[in-house]
Amino acid sequence: MANKRRNNVRFHYGICLNDECPKCKSKEVQQIQLRKDLVCEECGKPLRECPPPKQNSNKKWILIALLALLVVGGAIALFTMGSGSASADADDTSMPPNTPAVAMPAETVKDSAADSLKAVADSLARLVSESKQAEAQQQTQPQPAKAPAQTPTQVVVVKQEQQPAASSGTKNLGYATFKGRLVNGQPDDVNGRLIFKTSHVIDSRDPKARMAEAGDYVIGEFSEGHLVQGIWYGADNQVKGSVIIGK
Repeated sequence: MANKRRNNVRFHYGICLNDECPKCKSKEVQQIQLRKDLVCEECGKPLRECPPPKQNSNKKWILIALLALLVVGGAIALFTMGSGSASADADDTSMPPNTPAVAMPAETVKDSAADSLKAVADSLARLVSESKQAEAQQQTQPQPAKAPAQTPTQVVVVKQEQQPAASSGTKNLGYATFKGRLVNGQPDDVNGRLIFKTSHVIDSRDPKARMAEAGDYVIGEFSEGHLVQGIWYGADNQVKGSVIIGK
């Protein structure tokens, strides 16, 4: 048993699925060494992996044939012995007339032998049919398919970022006018100018909520519509202070 397992480890088995291949049409189970790919030896197509074929089928057929020969031989021997005994009884005139006959009639022996031969033939035919059905069912039973090794394909997706629409000009904010670079319509410049037309908070994000008067202006860095940092001037162009808010 141990030697059998070691031998099975050296091979893997498969059935060809190529309809044009002779080995596929014959449903031959191919034995392939483990170090080789599981492909058909005839057409080179991938094989569907399956269990190894049973190795005791030949022994089963030999045992069935021997059993049939024994039964048939016994029937023939019985027929021969019965015929010989009947002939001997018919030719023997030295026996007393009242001696009972012990030999079977030849017709009875023939009928018994014929019945035995018919029963043997029926049993043999039934065994052969059952064995063939079992082998065909084992070969056609679906097995987990072993997919051939495939090299994964790496797909590189390059995402093209949409560039913001930038322009230079003037934007009316209502309470003030911004002059400088605009990105998507919002102030976005490292040196922009915000000129106030009415009294208004310099920036809504300013934690100090500093208020600019009409005519005041701020020069500095703007990002996404908000002041990041800059210098606050009055209408008389005098510095009122610096404003640092951050992004």
